[in-house]
Amino acid sequence: MSVVKSKRSQSKIEFEMIYFQVVEGVDNLVEHDFYAEGDLAQKNRIFLNARYMSLERLTDSLLYYIKIANSIYPICMAEWEERRVSIGKAIGSCYAILTNYQRIMMRLRVPDDKYTSDVRNLIRMINSLKAWRKSDNKLKAQFEKSN
Repeated sequence: MSVVKSKRSQSKIEFEMIYFQVVEGVDNLVEHDFYAEGDLAQKNRIFLNARYMSLERLTDSLLYYIKIANSIYPICMAEWEERRVSIGKAIGSCYAILTNYQRIMMRLRVPDDKYTSDVRNLIRMINSLKAWRKSDNKLKAQFEKSN
């Protein structure tokens, strides 16, 4: 029997596609100096290099925490908590990426519309991670019943 689309959970492939859209967006922004106009990028080279490194580190940690959480198939409360912490850290990485975008936009005076699709992808990733964390609450209830 088929499941109504609104009741379906997000597939793993779709989830990973969102991640790669986020990473591609970061890479694209870096390649284009965050769309800084004129010599503004050169004037802020040290700042931009620091943001490049920070964003690369954050996208790497986002994938790291997603993979850790996905590799844990909880059979006890401790494993469930470890998975939940990893999902929480992945969400935190997304918010840190958004904060970096805000800092860059303010510093370089870049119009908001230049980052629209990147911010939209990050928000989709955050919502997907939150939905995943929420769906895991069913496991917590099972573990609590067995204790």
